[in-house]
Amino acid sequence: MKGTQGRARGFTLVETSIALLVLLVAGLAASSLFVYAIKYNTGANDRAVAQAIAQRQMEVLRKTTFSDIADSTQTVTAAGGRQFTLAVAVCNDGSAACGGSTTVKRMTVTVTPLSAGSALKINAVSLVTLRSDSSTGDYF
Repeated sequence: MKGTQGRARGFTLVETSIALLVLLVAGLAASSLFVYAIKYNTGANDRAVAQAIAQRQMEVLRKTTFSDIADSTQTVTAAGGRQFTLAVAVCNDGSAACGGSTTVKRMTVTVTPLSAGSALKINAVSLVTLRSDSSTGDYF
């Protein structure tokens, strides 16, 4: 029993400081992953809202009379105060890009977020469709 009474074993201040430093580095790495995940989810939400706005505008264009469909641009405020630019481009000059006929209109609805709410920049959401004059009897 001579050797066991001399010194009690335990953690020194240096060992404890090193352990805390290692935990601090690991904690900061994990927190940066959480920040990235939040930004990524915000971008995904913006894309989903932009898709819904574009789909709603397409439904409005479906109900609009053929002769009244025209280019337009407006600002839309979604739930939560997020703002988007809604642009409608209509092509009806009879070129091949428009379907090759003056009785067919190519409609492109593009929705873009106005402010960069997240660090991850999202591209605009676009929907494209063709619509024919009801007098032809053909609908696309």
